[in-house]
Amino acid sequence: MQNRRLKNSRRGMTLVELLVVAAIMVLLLAVSVPLFKPMLESRRTSNAAQVLAGVFQQARAKSVQEGRSYGVRLVPFENAPTTAIQLRFQKESALDFVNPPDVRVRVENGNIIPYYFSEDATGEWKWRVVGWDANIPNVQLARDHFQRGYAVQFNRLGRFFTMDGNFKLLPPYNNLNLPEYVIDNEAMEYHVSCLTSTPLWLPPVVMPRGTIVDLVFSGGEMVDFGDVPVYFSTWDEVIVMFSPVGHVDLLYVNGNPYKVNEMLFFCVGDWDRQIDAMGNPLAEDKKSNLEVPATYWVTLHPKTGGVRITENAPIQPTSGTIEERLRDARRFAREHFFNVGGF
Repeated sequence: MQNRRLKNSRRGMTLVELLVVAAIMVLLLAVSVPLFKPMLESRRTSNAAQVLAGVFQQARAKSVQEGRSYGVRLVPFENAPTTAIQLRFQKESALDFVNPPDVRVRVENGNIIPYYFSEDATGEWKWRVVGWDANIPNVQLARDHFQRGYAVQFNRLGRFFTMDGNFKLLPPYNNLNLPEYVIDNEAMEYHVSCLTSTPLWLPPVVMPRGTIVDLVFSGGEMVDFGDVPVYFSTWDEVIVMFSPVGHVDLLYVNGNPYKVNEMLFFCVGDWDRQIDAMGNPLAEDKKSNLEVPATYWVTLHPKTGGVRITENAPIQPTSGTIEERLRDARRFAREHFFNVGGF
């Protein structure tokens, strides 16, 4: 009798018992996965923010060490131009342009007027006014020389004047007339000089898998990288350049250079939370990177070049426009920067 009891006590689990245990484990797993998902998403975007901040720091350090400007280019993804997943190092380079032989200019009330040397109806060759949209190859070539932030010198004499990108001189020279005395349609040669950004021959730094720099919500207080909702045709690369003394020198957006006098905010989030061409998030819960706590902000200070990583604002408003939410998120990142300090 005792031997029979010992044999029964060593009996294994039945198939029904195994199925019950397996069902309990599956149920626990199904309950726990959604709880861990935000934590995993936050860890992934946190690592991505550290990658972006580290690249900015490398460019700044190289600028200070070598005494010349270096920067970082945020390259939009080909099929999702509101997102950047590649970061490339840039260096400052100089470009110079002179007028084609048959093109001259004049300045009237700060506006740069093109002149073209051609034959008129009487067979006389003379300088005549044309528009910048004229279908003349050399005029079209000259048009590309007058970009925002470029500096122009006339007749290779005197100072360089900075332009605003609309064929007009920036204040206080926006009312200037050159030459002051016009004789026989007198027009001037020009010399345009500018500092631009060219890529270094280094492999790009790629953001961690599944993460992006969300260009929709990135930008500054005065200069944003795009509009909300997004119009894909307006997007281009964003380039941040550091000066030899370490501050943020120039910001290029859509090829236009801007002097940076404001904090810059870079939104680092999840690939699935980018927004489409209609301004709608792709995520199943219809929340964008602006609306979840797993998003991080990399903030740059213009005067020091200091960089700081901040979690997204922990309390998101339940109402308000997307612009108001963005303003609140950036305000939180700015306050965190100054309360904690950049590194």
